[in-house]
Amino acid sequence: MKIIESWKAGMIEITREKGWTDKLRKYKVMLNEQEIGTIGPNGVFNYSLHPGLYTLYLKIDWCRSRKIHFEILDNEIVRFSCGGLRDTNFLSMLWYITFKRNRYLWIEQEIV
Repeated sequence: MKIIESWKAGMIEITREKGWTDKLRKYKVMLNEQEIGTIGPNGVFNYSLHPGLYTLYLKIDWCRSRKIHFEILDNEIVRFSCGGLRDTNFLSMLWYITFKRNRYLWIEQEIV
């Protein structure tokens, strides 16, 4: 009889703050350049992963957040918070969607 060892999954948890920009839209969750799901306003997104190194970012239309590189271990939960532009006006929104489109959204790893 062959015994198959099961791996112990880690998990990411992303919490999106409620903001007025993009309040009716969902963000795409991108892991290692592949879409793994979406997260809506004031939502929480969970995803199980094998232990290893990963790159995570969020995307909406042609804009995105910066990329975060992280490692996940056996049975570990890595938490992130995210959102859209904060305290902004119409002109700064135009600036971000035109020149700083890779910083239009934000994502931060929470330190426990």
